[in-house]
Amino acid sequence: MLTKIEKQILNFIQGDLPLNSSPYAGLAKELNIDEDKIAEKIALLKKRGYIRRLGALLSHDMVGLKANCMCVWRVPEGKIEKIGKLCAQEPGISHCYWRVSKRDWPYNFYTMVHAKTKSECCKTIKSIAKKCEVDDYKMLFTLKKFKKTSPVYSV
Repeated sequence: MLTKIEKQILNFIQGDLPLNSSPYAGLAKELNIDEDKIAEKIALLKKRGYIRRLGALLSHDMVGLKANCMCVWRVPEGKIEKIGKLCAQEPGISHCYWRVSKRDWPYNFYTMVHAKTKSECCKTIKSIAKKCEVDDYKMLFTLKKFKKTSPVYSV
């Protein structure tokens, strides 16, 4: 169970941290605790699994990764874990999910692939298909972005 202070810290670190030598100073003052205490709480929240990591988020477009493809796969249930772990290790994949398939939409595994070009995306996807021995997939390339923000959760 999260304490009130832990919730406030989690809400704070989801936003843009101040780019200075004391990024937690304002929060520390607001919570009436030391900055070191905030750092300790963050480390504890990470150890307890509430935080996966704390780091910079790159804009993939700005660093040259202009091609984005949601690839949907039809994966036999017995292979989901193995393929999920394999895809999670691929450097060009930012997301991979197992979802329930429907009668009119048989795809149950989803990956988001980023590369410099469409052909590089295709190459990555074909390589994954070969490694995973899955040939039933569709590539859905991004045509236009309407929204691109990091999620912010109110805890």
